[in-house]
Amino acid sequence: MKITPKILSIPPYLSTTWKNVTSLHVKPEGGLFTLVVLLQSQVQVEIPNLHQETIDEVFQAHARSALVEHDQIYPSMGPFTFSLPFSPEGGLKDHLASSMEHNPEQKDLPNLPPQVLEKISLIAKAFGIDRLPSFSDPAPSCNCAYCQIARSIKGEKEEEFVSDGELSFRSTWEIKQKSDKLYSVANTLDPTESYDVFLGSPLGCTCGSKDCEHIQAVLKT
Repeated sequence: MKITPKILSIPPYLSTTWKNVTSLHVKPEGGLFTLVVLLQSQVQVEIPNLHQETIDEVFQAHARSALVEHDQIYPSMGPFTFSLPFSPEGGLKDHLASSMEHNPEQKDLPNLPPQVLEKISLIAKAFGIDRLPSFSDPAPSCNCAYCQIARSIKGEKEEEFVSDGELSFRSTWEIKQKSDKLYSVANTLDPTESYDVFLGSPLGCTCGSKDCEHIQAVLKT
């Protein structure tokens, strides 16, 4: 038997990498458990007579595989911690619940890859994390790891994350393309204030400046 963040191997039933696994769930069988593994090929494999310790180890490895995949896709992204300590005294459910906390310092975190959110949400639901009293609703306008996972668990539609700076530009200026390289820029708070921006050569704006916020607003779109 080999259970790591890369491989799930429980002979003679199954030996594969986590990228081939779509979902996991468990069926209690007396004092033991049957692990049901659904593969990407839609083949379902049942592994019977497993102890609780093995089940915890499998789900822990599955969660860690999601984080490894995340780090490979977003190696330069800001800090994202989601620890899953394991000890024989406490179940994985307790560790998983305690590691999921709202973090305002990560409010501008980029969107996590959908496959990572799906895997972590799947594990959290399997252990009933979403039904614990400590599981709080995601904070509005926060994109920390916890809030992204909470939205995924609750089935909320993931929206494109927009930074405060981008939101400020979008809310202040309405931009319309008039022709090739020519744009109109109107103040949404004062319709009488409008400018034409040309992104060709020479670059310019009817406000008279070549380094104005109107040109920046068009470039940001």
